[in-house]
Amino acid sequence: MLWNRKKTISDDLKGWIFDSFDWADTTFGTEWIKSRQLVTATKTFFSAGAGDSPEVAQQIADDIACLLPIQPIDVAPMPVIDPEYRQSYQDLSTVAGLYHHDDEAPLVNYDVALMRQPVGFINTMTHELMHARLANHIDGMPGGEPMHELSTDLHCITHGFGLFAIEGPAQVGWSGYMTQESRAYALAEFLARHGIDDSEAISRLNPRGQKALTRAIKEHASD
Repeated sequence: MLWNRKKTISDDLKGWIFDSFDWADTTFGTEWIKSRQLVTATKTFFSAGAGDSPEVAQQIADDIACLLPIQPIDVAPMPVIDPEYRQSYQDLSTVAGLYHHDDEAPLVNYDVALMRQPVGFINTMTHELMHARLANHIDGMPGGEPMHELSTDLHCITHGFGLFAIEGPAQVGWSGYMTQESRAYALAEFLARHGIDDSEAISRLNPRGQKALTRAIKEHASD
């Protein structure tokens, strides 16, 4: 018996992803499009040393800011919470990172404990810094203000951080605003749009991420 395999995400969600990629290309321009790369957790993109010091956190944030690109933003640790008393929050941003918007002096707070999971930390910092990147465009993005947090997640992928968007939530045990299936589909669109070899991305993911992206790439091609 033959049957059609169920789609991983809805056609409406795919349409929003495509529209958001088009919006980013139109908004940020040709030179930005040409500069997009698949960002990896390597010295090619990150210059910070090892450790969990404020200096290391700031250098990671500065590297991310340069890649987006935005002006560097100060980052500072949140008050330390004893791990014994930590809770599992549905909204990880209340624990892991928080963006404070200010036109003159924006600030990002972060949970120091997250630095023990570098991919998760980079993903969280990218999400918070993306708030600054999109601050003047919230109402103009596809979906507008109601889709703000979802758009912030998605534009981490349009800007090249798709591997972190998939690996980060898996590393810290939090689903995030977008689902892994929608992130994988968005990464498939990024790879196709910028002519990046699929195998380069697949090889850098954990087995579950590899499966999700492989399926998304096949579904994206059929669409």
